[in-house]
Amino acid sequence: MTLSPEFERQLSGFLRLAGKQAYANISLSDFMAWVRLAVPKLFPTLLRKIPDDPQEINGFLGLVAKSLHADFPLPALGLQAAAQVKPGRNDACDCGSGKKFKHCCGNQTMPPLFGRLNFLRYVLDAYPKSKLANVAASKASIDAVADTAYQWMREGQEVRAAALLEPFFAGGVALRARLAPLFNLLMDVWLNLGRNAKREALIETILQSGDRVLRSDALQRRTTMLADRGDHAAAWQAFKGARDLNPNDPALSFLEVTTLLSEGRTTEAQGRAQWWAAFLGKQRDPALEKLIEALRDIAEDPDSGMIKATKNTNAHWQRLHDLFLAAPVPTERHHFDLFLEKDEAGQTQQVAGAFVPDAKLRKLEAAWRKAFPQIKPNLTGVQHGDDSVWDSAAQWLDLLQANPSLWLSFDVLDDLVMAVDTVHAAGVQERLLLPMAERAVEQLRLTLASADGQPVQCHWVVWENRSALRPLAHLAFICSEAGAHNARKAQRFVELASWLVFELNPGDNHGLRADLSNALVRLARWDDVIALSLRYPGDMQPSLQLNALLAAFALEKSDGIEQDLKQAAKDYPAAMKMLLAAAPKPVKPDSDIGIAIGGKYEAWMYVRAMRPFWEQRHALDWARSVLVTKGKKAKPAAPEQQSLL
Repeated sequence: MTLSPEFERQLSGFLRLAGKQAYANISLSDFMAWVRLAVPKLFPTLLRKIPDDPQEINGFLGLVAKSLHADFPLPALGLQAAAQVKPGRNDACDCGSGKKFKHCCGNQTMPPLFGRLNFLRYVLDAYPKSKLANVAASKASIDAVADTAYQWMREGQEVRAAALLEPFFAGGVALRARLAPLFNLLMDVWLNLGRNAKREALIETILQSGDRVLRSDALQRRTTMLADRGDHAAAWQAFKGARDLNPNDPALSFLEVTTLLSEGRTTEAQGRAQWWAAFLGKQRDPALEKLIEALRDIAEDPDSGMIKATKNTNAHWQRLHDLFLAAPVPTERHHFDLFLEKDEAGQTQQVAGAFVPDAKLRKLEAAWRKAFPQIKPNLTGVQHGDDSVWDSAAQWLDLLQANPSLWLSFDVLDDLVMAVDTVHAAGVQERLLLPMAERAVEQLRLTLASADGQPVQCHWVVWENRSALRPLAHLAFICSEAGAHNARKAQRFVELASWLVFELNPGDNHGLRADLSNALVRLARWDDVIALSLRYPGDMQPSLQLNALLAAFALEKSDGIEQDLKQAAKDYPAAMKMLLAAAPKPVKPDSDIGIAIGGKYEAWMYVRAMRPFWEQRHALDWARSVLVTKGKKAKPAAPEQQSLL
């Protein structure tokens, strides 16, 4: 049965107040008196189909009160629902009519008024936060507690949800399988609250003291956490431990598939999804139907299947994805002034001024900024990581649906790319984040194409242009990270970073040039490697100059190469020494706030990434032969700290 929005709104308000009555352990007679007063004022839609007769209404409200009072878990009963006690047939009816029960309510039956509701939630809404710890020692239904915590979490009440769930895992509590729903919810709540240390500690506690089922759940959660960090070897070890403890858990199917996807093993993930769907289908368990459907979707199209699974958990994501698919084709809606400036080489360059939207789009952007929380990253950041932007999603999605031309705004696309980036679910990046960022890139290309097709610089220092550049840099970083196991993304990173570094923003505020140089080496684009080093002579990072030496060696350029190698050894002594060592050892990071320029960790980062390419070209033996000298080398100066801020 579909309820009207008005009915649902009145029902919710009425039940919240009824929950407060239940929290106060109100007697049935007092509750009936309250219902008779409250319903006509708070819930008039409930009475619309009741005959307008005082006796009929009074009898109906008596039945409502008795039914609800029997359903509400009462603190005095350990948060268990009171069983409805019927009077004797010849006793006075407890509705207060004065008639015998057999001639009054005894002749009437009432099905559940509002379906299968979790009445505990409305009672716990009335609890002060300080008293929620008492619930763990009560007789409350675990399923009802879990549902209450889940509703609170979805409504942004994570602190209350944590206060409700944490006592169930306090010291001395028997950690058994019945607590599994609460464990998984608490892990999600702590994730939203950023309490990672607590997550790790609880997993460890359960692994020490929990039963087999709960230990398996803990290891499944650890698998996901390790995979998210990129530690796939440890993730698979945790997965195998979870499988050994509870091999018949259907949840292992989805976990295995998503872990394979996180590692980029798409074909294997599809095969395992197909196998799991067939295996679980043989069990003919209706409770597994949605899981089997999700596995079949992933087997057919992993990215589409994952985003479908994600959308099923959040209606806002589904709606945004649908609106994106229906968005208008990118068209030019911004204008800008062109300036002529000379670069450091004395060459005249065209430089764009601030991008200004047309009047209609500017008006829509003003409305957008009122609906969408304006959270922009500091300095050169490309993401803010603040998922609170989804709290007002209904409002800004309504605006986006009513005004599709907002998709043509740099500022709106920038906001949406960063909003989607906060959604940590498999499939979202491929099916929504990357396409949305690519749309922003295309919007920028169209806008700059109005300058007669000539190259145009677009500097980060122009504040109004950051919304246009940020999605481009964001996309470049994503492609760079994925490029190690995805040739297509590696190539896309080179295209994006080259456009930014060589043309759009030569100041390279996002520090892409070192990663670009390394990527060009992997593709053996030696001339481009040398051109990039010439663009940034004397760069503080070792990548550009050392890679240029490798490129010159690969191209068999003999003029001055040995002198350049000796100069590089002076400019980057730590990197060169580690590069030429027989067996370089890993180095720990310098600090939490920066990397020491010229330090050992910076050297290790280069050597770890690029030494294999020196080895492939047999360039290490050549470099060693050139740099072999007698006598003790001077001790290099202490490295300077470079702040990441």
